[in-house]
Amino acid sequence: MWAIPNSMRLQGRSNLHSARWLSGVLLSALLAGCGGGSETTEVIPDPINPIPPSSSNCETSDSGSNSDSCGTVLIGMTDADGDFLQYEVAVVSLSLERANGARVDVLPSSNIVDFAQYVDVTELVTAATVPVGTYVRGEITLDYTEANIYIEKDGEAHLATVVDESGEAVEEVTLALTIDNRNQLVIAPGVPAMLTADFDLAASHTVNLEGDAPVAELYPVLVAEVNAYEQKDFRMRGPLIEVDETEGDYRIALRPFQHKQGRLGGIDIVTDSETSWEIDGEAYVGATGLTALAELEAGTATLAMGVFNRSSREFTADSVLAGSSVPGADLDAVSGHVIARDGDRLTVRGANLVRVDGEVQFNQTMDVQLGEMTQVSKPRRQHEMLGLQDISVGQRIRLLGSWDAESALFDAREGHAHLLLTRLSATASAQTDNTLETVALSFGGREVAMFDFAGTGVSVEQDANPAAYEVDIAGLGLGTLGMGSPLQLRGYVAPFGTAPADFNALSITDFSDARARLLVGWAHGNEEETEAGEVGEAVVVGEVSAIASLSATGLTLSADSTFGAKHHILRGSHRTDLLELDGLPAIEPADSMFFGRGIYTIAQRGSDSGDLVFFSDFESFATELDSRLMAGAMVKRLHARGHYDDAENRFGAVALSVVLREAVSVE
Repeated sequence: MWAIPNSMRLQGRSNLHSARWLSGVLLSALLAGCGGGSETTEVIPDPINPIPPSSSNCETSDSGSNSDSCGTVLIGMTDADGDFLQYEVAVVSLSLERANGARVDVLPSSNIVDFAQYVDVTELVTAATVPVGTYVRGEITLDYTEANIYIEKDGEAHLATVVDESGEAVEEVTLALTIDNRNQLVIAPGVPAMLTADFDLAASHTVNLEGDAPVAELYPVLVAEVNAYEQKDFRMRGPLIEVDETEGDYRIALRPFQHKQGRLGGIDIVTDSETSWEIDGEAYVGATGLTALAELEAGTATLAMGVFNRSSREFTADSVLAGSSVPGADLDAVSGHVIARDGDRLTVRGANLVRVDGEVQFNQTMDVQLGEMTQVSKPRRQHEMLGLQDISVGQRIRLLGSWDAESALFDAREGHAHLLLTRLSATASAQTDNTLETVALSFGGREVAMFDFAGTGVSVEQDANPAAYEVDIAGLGLGTLGMGSPLQLRGYVAPFGTAPADFNALSITDFSDARARLLVGWAHGNEEETEAGEVGEAVVVGEVSAIASLSATGLTLSADSTFGAKHHILRGSHRTDLLELDGLPAIEPADSMFFGRGIYTIAQRGSDSGDLVFFSDFESFATELDSRLMAGAMVKRLHARGHYDDAENRFGAVALSVVLREAVSVE
């Protein structure tokens, strides 16, 4: 976790507003993983992604370090669900500093990062070798001047402007940061430290969709955890270094995002008998894939999806792509959701196009032409024999082929189609032993209204119907689900022209008993005289306070306050309006309901500065929040992640952030 002291001030462009200032501060922990900490073993001239310099004889290299004076920091980047189709900004540079003043440049050049692509995956962005010690400070430069940020409005993608609280466009900032001394980043020899950073786009913006172009007011919220308890699948990309069939693993040089140059540290990736492979278009399972990989030359492009073992500090691959099967290696690639199919012509929504030359483009929709030579596979289930009929409406897909800008057509007739695990949000309506009938709400966060299900059924009458969407749950061993329960299902859409069933589920999460998000905003604050009580008593700001009660065991919101546009609990795509409940939910810390820990954040902006403070215990958080409210601060936004209990109307927060406005002067 990371904290910024109240005394910190902008290091650089003093005319920037506090929203701009804090955007870099909050992102700084996240973006530490976007580069290496020293020079690499292979020197490749690259003006776009130059090699980081060495620091104190610690060099980020393919082989790592055996020195007692150096250690490794592994950094993963992820994001929570948000309103954005694309969120592409430039991270210009980043350095870290130890307590003794020694400085390490971990990102000395600009990197373009699209944070919206990390909702379902964590990207491993560096295995940097850095001097051992405790890191306490850093500096980052972040640039929004050429940002590409798209928001969906009325079913269409619109370019959005990101502004600060005063309404001015966010530009470039150079900022200082300090790491929380209660949970510092400690680097030791031989023990890699894993830092997982979650840039919560939904919690970080207030989006205004009125007018011709959307406007997003920026106040970023970021959670950065060492050895995070909850982890998504990791994506690990980079050129092959070597294969060790005896040990059952292989080593790559990390090269995240869509970089064509650079090596950001070497890592070993463990494989097992269930690892699925696709190498130059050929499918393998288990050890046969590792043998095939061993026949390839060093430097061959690879991409693995897998998990990180927190105890052994190892990555294990569930699926591996290599050679021409890697998107953008030898063929252009596009990924998104199929929203319509007509014969062998697909319409793909939210299409992210990766060119062979490394260029990345966002397209709202894209037409794709399939053909008899198109190879169809599931990267995690290579044993299945698939064909063109397995591609249906709703399916998340990645296609390899060639993009023709003139005809605006992606040609995959002699390419590959990878069927990716698809996320369906729905509510339960009826259940039998093997079938679950649902009301489908969205595929990968995209509302079902934009999908054309014509042709999905064995007859027109049996085409998939979102209001009665049938899910095959055979073999899952589910108990009885509550009707109306908010669900998240993962699996694959049934083959085109075969419904019902419409969807084959591999897993189902009942959000009645799982993760939820609480998002609340206030339209304005009253800036009259402030009165506040001790922790545990009602806190009053002016005539009306956003927080009705606050104690070491939780808080409640005031029903009399003036809410803004957001006052909802989100579970998947299921939305519960707080104002339609019998009463506002009690918000309690995770340590009373979950894993004995949580992350609680206070972010406050002023006229010329801002600060961000993290707490690992709720009592300290409540004491600090109460102190600030007593000083006249007013609550602007509150965001929480955790569990919502419908029966008790109680929200258990694993992560909670409260955004405050500038304190009001009290005479």
